[in-house]
Amino acid sequence: MNEKIREKADRVFPNQNDRHEKGSAMTLIRQATEAQRAKSARLRAERIARDDEAGAAPAEPVKAKRAKTVRRGRS
Repeated sequence: MNEKIREKADRVFPNQNDRHEKGSAMTLIRQATEAQRAKSARLRAERIARDDEAGAAPAEPVKAKRAKTVRRGRS
């Protein structure tokens, strides 16, 4: 009788070896976050290196000249 109960329990509660480990979602999120930070750091370093090669100071923006207005009417 003990074997029948055991077999029935095994059918109802199958072996859990194929389940993901507990907390696997958090592990995946953590890995994705670390990969994103590493990529951002790499791109930041490349941008700084590129800017250093182009010149130490970035070019200052040129202000657009204001268009002259034509006054009409009263003189």
